[in-house]
Amino acid sequence: MILAVIPARGGSKGIPRKNIKLLNGKPLIAYAIQTAKRSRYIDAIVVTTDDEEISSIALQLGVKVRRRPDNLAQDHVTLDPVVADACLWFEENTHHKVDIVITMQPTSPLLSVQTLDSAISSFLNGNLDSLISVVDETHLFWRETDGKFVPDYRERLNRQWLEKRFKETGAFVISKRSLLDQGKRIGGHVGIFEVPQEESLDIDNPLDWYLASSLLRRLRIKFILVADSKTGLGHLYRAISLSEAWFGNEIEFLLISSPHHILELLETRKIKFRNLKDFNDVFQCIDDGDVVINDILDTTEEYMSRLKEKKIFVVNFEDLGEGSNYADLVINELYEKFNPPSNHFYGHRYAVVRNEILLRPPNTFSERVRTILVTFGGSDPSNLTYRTLRALKNIANQIKIRVVIGPANEKKEEIYEFVNKNMADRGNVELLENVTDMGSVMEDVDLAITSNGRTVYELAAMRIPIISIAQNDRETLHLFARYSRGVKYLGVACNVSEYEIMQTVESLIENSEERKKMFDSLPWREIREGMFNVISVIEERYRRWKNDNDQDWFKSNNEGRI
Repeated sequence: MILAVIPARGGSKGIPRKNIKLLNGKPLIAYAIQTAKRSRYIDAIVVTTDDEEISSIALQLGVKVRRRPDNLAQDHVTLDPVVADACLWFEENTHHKVDIVITMQPTSPLLSVQTLDSAISSFLNGNLDSLISVVDETHLFWRETDGKFVPDYRERLNRQWLEKRFKETGAFVISKRSLLDQGKRIGGHVGIFEVPQEESLDIDNPLDWYLASSLLRRLRIKFILVADSKTGLGHLYRAISLSEAWFGNEIEFLLISSPHHILELLETRKIKFRNLKDFNDVFQCIDDGDVVINDILDTTEEYMSRLKEKKIFVVNFEDLGEGSNYADLVINELYEKFNPPSNHFYGHRYAVVRNEILLRPPNTFSERVRTILVTFGGSDPSNLTYRTLRALKNIANQIKIRVVIGPANEKKEEIYEFVNKNMADRGNVELLENVTDMGSVMEDVDLAITSNGRTVYELAAMRIPIISIAQNDRETLHLFARYSRGVKYLGVACNVSEYEIMQTVESLIENSEERKKMFDSLPWREIREGMFNVISVIEERYRRWKNDNDQDWFKSNNEGRI
């Protein structure tokens, strides 16, 4: 039999009433108790305490309580006799023989059940008498000797070449029952078990408490994405921007049959991902408690119903499908509705622009058009880049033309051939591929021609007057470009002629007053705040959802335990 003993005194020097203080809505001691209860190895749990309130909480959580004798409740008493007393009390009161005792400290709330069970398995298979939780603390240490400070290392080396040093975390000590009869918990064949850095925190002071609270609030986010030549790369870049803003949380991209160049992009950015065969594989990758972000356009009722079978918080971007009714939150920066439901957020205030845009100040206005930017997304399915260049062929020679060719553009050879044959003598047509910093590309641009996607928002954030052409019927639903006075919207690609593009460009080159009105009308400040609005609403709604689902922390579940 394996017994977990959780020692918890009522007094605490650093943080008063620490063990029953609410940490993110739960008493600190509840974390250790619930971790022990979720273990597949632990057969029984005893909380040993001198405090009535701690006893009450432990009993509510369905574990046994040993009211500690006065002689074991003093400040000078170590844990060895306390744990031995609790074990003996349990055996006498239940008539069960204990084989292994695990001391679990309530001051290690970040210890996961996966780590605990791995340690128990290591103990059982390792011919050990005791096993201690440790964390890697390999650094250049100093110590004080006879009033002098001296190096506590043999040679000053880079960290990776130093001799390994480990610090006990206090999270757990696993001991054979026979050691307790010798008055100790650590002895015989001793092993150490290295726990992850984030699980090693031992709460001893207010700063530790703050760090624990912050770490417990970390999100576990799964982005579900379709990124290919048909769908475009905007969804992927939005996910990348959000993942960078959420740096420090647990983030993974679940891609659906994405091409190799997409995978290479994520590898260079050190983003964890899995490339799945189809949507059926998604459900095997989702765990209870995840924040699942669908950036796959419209979802079906069947898909969302299957997702919601798990206890997860679901956010959908740009979802106009029936499945959106099952999402906890829907964010549509491009599609707007009147009187949307309370969990739907629409419009440019929720635009997510890339970090490289936010790192740069917006452009200043120029009376003369010096540079025109042509950018039609990652794939440009309507071949608008080529058509726009044909329209710009005879534009004034002193105007620079900067062209971004997306990685999934299948017509790039046609574009290069046209420029080389018809525009090479200008000397100021710049064709750019594999662009990693759109912010630098947009600097000093006075007019941009683009499709009716989220690039419109990025250009607006840089205060660049815009000519917009919808790639397809879906893009015609993007209302910002259609109604913003900072954008000249020409319609859907199949209805827009090269002559119309040329006329619009020439009109804005000649009419600086009109361009100035467009420049002044762009809501660049609000768009730049969009990413923070998105993060704020997701986190706020998730916390509310999580709080509603965590209110039963005090419920007892002792299935399979004594």
